[in-house]
Amino acid sequence: MFRRALVLAIAAAAVAAPAAALAGDVAFVGPAGWSHDDLQQSPDGTRKYDKWHIAGDVASVTYIADSNSTYADALAAIETNFQTNHIKPATDKDIPCQGKTGHVIEFSVGPDGHKIVINRMLVPNGTGVVTITYARSDGSVFDPDVKKSETAYCAATP
Repeated sequence: MFRRALVLAIAAAAVAAPAAALAGDVAFVGPAGWSHDDLQQSPDGTRKYDKWHIAGDVASVTYIADSNSTYADALAAIETNFQTNHIKPATDKDIPCQGKTGHVIEFSVGPDGHKIVINRMLVPNGTGVVTITYARSDGSVFDPDVKKSETAYCAATP
């Protein structure tokens, strides 16, 4: 049930209501030294998906620009899912990003000894939403190169 709640939380952040064109997005540059997977876009052009990973490690960074969901709806869906499934995030706070108020949520999932930490940042993007999700093994520190990528993205002006 907990794993299903995680899947629902992740899916809810990536899907929801109306939006802006993806053409004006600020580029997210992945962490230095990480392998980049090919950029993908939904057939209807409403979602752009990018991913970086470290070979042989569970660590990954995903970037989703979704013009089919609103920031408010994506955040509300995550918070409702957490309340319904009694998930207590370690971090749940507003953050400044690109001159707007974004939000970051961090929580752990999985059985003892195999937990993964999910750090999800949501940023309003026109009338849509951008989510940047960093997953890493529990107990590993927040990768400084991931932090640099997020900081550069948030410092950019759309």
